[in-house]
Amino acid sequence: MADIPCKQIGPGCPSDGSPLGYAPSVAASVIFMGLFGLSSVGHLVLGWKYKTWTFMIAMLLGSSSEVVGYLGRILMHNNPYRLSTVIVYGEEVSRVRPVWYTRFFINCDIISLSLQGAGGGVASSATKQSTMELGNHLMLAGLIIQIISLIFFAIACIDFAIRVRRYQSWKNPGFKKLRASTRFKGFLWALIVSFMTIFTRCVYRVIELGGGWNNKLMREETPFIILESCMITVAVFALIFFHPGFGFQNKFNNLEYEPVSSSGASKEVISLMAVEQLRSSS
Repeated sequence: MADIPCKQIGPGCPSDGSPLGYAPSVAASVIFMGLFGLSSVGHLVLGWKYKTWTFMIAMLLGSSSEVVGYLGRILMHNNPYRLSTVIVYGEEVSRVRPVWYTRFFINCDIISLSLQGAGGGVASSATKQSTMELGNHLMLAGLIIQIISLIFFAIACIDFAIRVRRYQSWKNPGFKKLRASTRFKGFLWALIVSFMTIFTRCVYRVIELGGGWNNKLMREETPFIILESCMITVAVFALIFFHPGFGFQNKFNNLEYEPVSSSGASKEVISLMAVEQLRSSS
């Protein structure tokens, strides 16, 4: 493949000839940069209020990265050739220990995001078509891994939901009121909405990248705004309106393990009871 000749917009180098195929909209980029900036503030305030530190850090990293990304799109408007500017029911209900959900899916995310980040870096610094395609393949591999892990996550959630309904007697009676609350149910629905929007975004990006940098979908901004920008915005704000600290009634950060007796056998279940309540009852 020949080297990519254009370095900036000029005679013979129109914006639609750039790797993006268009000059990113400043208005749309400013709007979404503002929304993700607002979501960063929201998650910071709510995370501080409810002391959901790890959740807050994760959401801040994601939202702030989106802010940087849309800032890059604003900078690319005048020169799109410069890509380089850019547990409540009871543990025994689950088939596996809750901690393994975290370990497995976080590791999947690390691998997926590392590949996507590496691919983006390679593509943005590419001076040859072959190098850009390498970056594209790395990003595509990362997205496919993310979709596969999301499918496994959905299967695990569905299986857990079925077992919750099937084994009613296994539910932890201490959290019956919490499970029935509108707050908690709202949080569960927010998770579903976030999952669906992120999954939609990932499928779109796989289809987009799968056709290479010159395919029609890659070179249109409207699908990007709807299926990327809007989807992630909805996912982020769903978890602001139904924040886990709010959904778990300010007990999210007070998870403790305590042994309880069930049918004569000792089982270990997650207690969401506040530490203060545990101390006062002892």
